[in-house]
Amino acid sequence: MTLDELKRMIKDETRIVELKSTTGEVRKACGTLCAFLNDRGGVVLIGVKNDGRLSGQMVTDNTRQEIANEIRKIEPPASVEVSYIPLEAKKFVIAMEVPHGDHIPYIYDGRPYHRVECETVRMPQHLYEQLLVKRGQLNHAWDEYINNDYSIEDLDHDEIRNTIKKGIVAKRMPEDALQEDINSILSRLELLQNGKPKNAAVVLYAKKMDAQFSQCMIKMARFKGVSKLDDFIDNQQVYGNASRIIDEATNFMRKHLNISSTFPEDSFVRSDKFTVPVLAVREAMINAVCHRNYQNNSAISLGIFDDKMEIWNSGTLPKELKIEDLKHKHESHPRNKLIARTLYQLGFIEKWGNGTLKIIEESRKHGIPDPVFEEYSSGLSVQFIFAEPIGPRAEIIKQKQLLDGRAGKLKNLSKRQVEIINILENSEDLKAAEIMIKLSDSPSERTLRDDLTILKKQGIIGSRGHAWRTVWFVLKPEIK
Repeated sequence: MTLDELKRMIKDETRIVELKSTTGEVRKACGTLCAFLNDRGGVVLIGVKNDGRLSGQMVTDNTRQEIANEIRKIEPPASVEVSYIPLEAKKFVIAMEVPHGDHIPYIYDGRPYHRVECETVRMPQHLYEQLLVKRGQLNHAWDEYINNDYSIEDLDHDEIRNTIKKGIVAKRMPEDALQEDINSILSRLELLQNGKPKNAAVVLYAKKMDAQFSQCMIKMARFKGVSKLDDFIDNQQVYGNASRIIDEATNFMRKHLNISSTFPEDSFVRSDKFTVPVLAVREAMINAVCHRNYQNNSAISLGIFDDKMEIWNSGTLPKELKIEDLKHKHESHPRNKLIARTLYQLGFIEKWGNGTLKIIEESRKHGIPDPVFEEYSSGLSVQFIFAEPIGPRAEIIKQKQLLDGRAGKLKNLSKRQVEIINILENSEDLKAAEIMIKLSDSPSERTLRDDLTILKKQGIIGSRGHAWRTVWFVLKPEIK
């Protein structure tokens, strides 16, 4: 804004211009900005008398910091353009301008304001509540809000260009995108508004996370057992953008999971196989970044146990989806559409609604059970069950799994079949006739033979010998 434009603007104080003499009125100024956001937009000028005379204002670093701190009290975060227009004698007029807000109603320092004629007044509670309902119906996503605490310089430009290369390889970005400047690239991805980064840009590319982005963190733990109640072997917390969080999760997994190495035939290159499929884990991490509830300050968590690995993120499934739907082809309903759309354009996401299917497919190819999806604590988890337990207690866990498997089989047996097992467990090898005598309600010889055959097929009992010499015994669980 030039000095001539400023003079034309202050000829008359209207509904869209308000004058303040000094920064001693900065709180009132920000209340008016809040009102302008809730109305048609407007400008607050500091350093102008009520009669329109330009008095100016000395501006120091403390002045700028004070203004920035007050602007941060406007919620949801809004784009406020602050200009310092020089006057003589090292004084400035401070112009703070806002457009009509996209996420009405706004509040400043916990209170809503609006304009009545040329005055800024507290918004009535009933009007505020009506506007809240209306905003909820518009369903503005958190990732589309402008973040006034970050600038383009706070984003990792190298990371931006690296991801653009991936988008070009995936044929979702034009090859000439790499020739554009960072502003143009971010604008192409719709990650900027009025030159300011949106929350999505911060999540994807921030060099350093501020305290307000505590949800952009991953907590990682290797537990000494099969429960979160067990002690830690290792415990880490890392703040960072999406790429760093995914990389740190991969590094933690490589550190704590078993690796089997083989040399394929006709190859001198070693092939490493982790306890869980790396591609499936990467897909689960991308899903966590895309679909988590960023308005909840809970971090993404990765837990490695002796028998499984779990990734949890805040935010339950949308009402259109159930847990069972994740195992089949389904529509995509991303909570953070801008983040999801950007990751798709950059080639991180292959197909909409395909992430959980890829996790299942990769798990099967890897030879582990299908992953378990579960909702709890207002979040969604995916659990990768190991084919073989890991850690110093692995042998104990194997034994327990075998016994649990046998217990599961017993549930499906008849009362007589369970009695047969109990008889064999408390006796040495017995012939069929000897078992018949011990049964409380002796069946026919054919029925007993059928029962013995069923139990043998179930892997619960075994036999040796032939014809009348055949003896039967209980199979003891063995660890392979």
